[in-house]
Amino acid sequence: MIQELKIKNFLSFKDEVVFSFEATSDTFNEKYYTTEVAPGVRLLKLCMVYGANASGKSNLIKSFQFIKNLIKRTNVDKNEGTSFLPFLLTDQEEESGLFELTFYANNTKFVYAVELDFDKIISEKLSFYPGTQPALLFNRSHNNTTDLSEVSYGSKVKINKAVKDEIIAKTLKNISFFAGYSQVNYTEPEIEKAYNWLKDQFLNTIDPNVKLTKYTNGKVLGNADIKKFAINFLQKAQYNITDIEIETESEEVPEPLMMALEKSNIPQSEKDKIIKNGIQKHHADFEHTVKNNGKEEKHFLPEELQSAGTLRYYGFTAPLYRAFTNNAFLGIDEIDSSLHPHLTKHFIREYLMGCVDYPNVQLLLTTHNMSLLNEKDLIRKDAVWFTEKLENGATDLYSMADFDIRKELSYFKAYNSGKFGAIPNID
Repeated sequence: MIQELKIKNFLSFKDEVVFSFEATSDTFNEKYYTTEVAPGVRLLKLCMVYGANASGKSNLIKSFQFIKNLIKRTNVDKNEGTSFLPFLLTDQEEESGLFELTFYANNTKFVYAVELDFDKIISEKLSFYPGTQPALLFNRSHNNTTDLSEVSYGSKVKINKAVKDEIIAKTLKNISFFAGYSQVNYTEPEIEKAYNWLKDQFLNTIDPNVKLTKYTNGKVLGNADIKKFAINFLQKAQYNITDIEIETESEEVPEPLMMALEKSNIPQSEKDKIIKNGIQKHHADFEHTVKNNGKEEKHFLPEELQSAGTLRYYGFTAPLYRAFTNNAFLGIDEIDSSLHPHLTKHFIREYLMGCVDYPNVQLLLTTHNMSLLNEKDLIRKDAVWFTEKLENGATDLYSMADFDIRKELSYFKAYNSGKFGAIPNID
């Protein structure tokens, strides 16, 4: 589970900000909201972020995704750069940015920190807590003279020179240590524990432009449990969908992709297989059960005839299933895009109910749905965060828990009146 993320000089985050899943002493909805990952450390399973347009909500989600991309990025040219983008609304630009992610994997606390600029990783460090004090696992730095990476290891890491040299050779200046480590036939238990969590339990985030239907269709086709989960999730939201059938069509590989295949390093046997089988496309037909004149009828409608809201809600089911079953972290930007406010509330309620069986799952949402703040039986103060655009264009990030507001007062009215900031300044 994630405890906190520190961000400095990335996108709209100029000065350091800290986003935290750590719960306050509040015990409201404890069963659904919190997990004690270590003595005295209680982490939230859900947080929501509010803010005006262009205030930095999406950039918070992108910060998590940037770390995910950095961890999994392997086959690149050393001159491709890092895809890092600093805060640009200033004449005194800082070249490098900083990220520090604190997380728990299998009840062990890890701190992963990285500093980077446009073309290289300047430093990278992973520590863990075998007790109350941290112990170094690796410390990676960039040698400006040789333009190469250098890595040192903590005293608890037993690694021979041959493996060290191989990892160094694989760790290009623009990719993470984990990318190099993953390509070497060597396993260090604590590094492996952190790497596996980052790989399998730190999921790709979802933005409002991602078409999830294709992804979910493929998962529903290959897994009866996901199909059952999707149907139940839709039915609980009062959709009259009672079954889903997935059809698979094969299309010829388009010319641009054929050219890219020819230039790629993919083995010839794999290229031939792709060309022979073509591009597989999955298409969903939804069974709707309705009543006409008191008689139950079943009708199949293709996905093209479903509403945008239905498809978005359906699209969420496979990522959410994966988050639950992997006890993973998932970020969703603009959860309410194409969804009715009541449906967004239902989604959050169903998620929290599911958290009872999956104690280490975490969900981070951005939303404009102010009506959620009226749901006092659903919302905790420490689970609500705000982004505020400052005069210099940078993003400030803070929690509702920072404000002295009594529980009996309306969070909705307080936010709507500007008490928390993070609302548009409209003349």
